[in-house]
Amino acid sequence: MAEGKTLSEATTTICDKLGVKARILPMSNSRVETRVDTPSGELSFEEYFVQRWYQDPVNSVRFAGASDAEPAPGVIEAIVSADAVLIAPSNPITSIGPILAVPGVRDALVRARGKVAAISPIVGNAPVAGPAGILMTAQGLPCSIAGVAKAYEDFLDLLICDTRDARAAEALRANGLRVQCAQTIMRSAEDKAALARTVLSFTTDRLLSGQPVSGGTDSNKSAARADVDQP
Repeated sequence: MAEGKTLSEATTTICDKLGVKARILPMSNSRVETRVDTPSGELSFEEYFVQRWYQDPVNSVRFAGASDAEPAPGVIEAIVSADAVLIAPSNPITSIGPILAVPGVRDALVRARGKVAAISPIVGNAPVAGPAGILMTAQGLPCSIAGVAKAYEDFLDLLICDTRDARAAEALRANGLRVQCAQTIMRSAEDKAALARTVLSFTTDRLLSGQPVSGGTDSNKSAARADVDQP
């Protein structure tokens, strides 16, 4: 990038050198910075998270530059045409939030022909790691699987939560959201692979066979996957 290449071009070069076969797309070639408003003043996310160990109370979070950013080439097409979109169990505010803040991305998820499934990073009423709960509360979302569902409510087709949230899942199903429970805590490579297979089975096998997903009826969407990363 110091040579004037875009983030998309740099990402492609890195993938080629590492032998990565999957198509990896950054969310944007534009600069988008997460800013955290605290009683001590506004901090960059690096200051808040790394230097200050997320000990400051949080008033709000904003994404500087997002409103003027454009999706990287191929991002919108990948989302809209994907057979399914899987949202990783990352912080809905500072990991997934910047991606959704780029104009056109959220609308693409609404228009996506495939199912949009998200894995909750919240187990019980606490994040698996990091300040997700604090940041969700600052943005007016409860630290729960209901808060995760609320963050994605305009495009979410299926929420995958941990088995320990089975009771909370029932409450969401009662409100019409499709929810599946699985072992979402990943302590090994085997755990990660198992969760990936499970989530894909929820979004592909059941849909392709015409079986309804728990908590609601199917829409006319089929399934596979697209990867879009935050820079």
